[in-house]
Amino acid sequence: MHQYAWALWLAPPVGVTVLAALMSWWSGHRARGSAKPPTTDEAMAIHAGYLEALSHRARGSERVEHRS
Repeated sequence: MHQYAWALWLAPPVGVTVLAALMSWWSGHRARGSAKPPTTDEAMAIHAGYLEALSHRARGSERVEHRS
């Protein structure tokens, strides 16, 4: 029994992770419906837009000194 203790210790987290991945996949599959995933060029354009948005400074990120 001791030779399989590591497997028994590891089984619950692995099982929960696999279950969460399947639930996430199924949720996205149902939400997407019959829509096809973007092509490589479309996905790269979407990702470029995402990276462009990340490169902008957030509004209100300037430091303001408060005087009391």
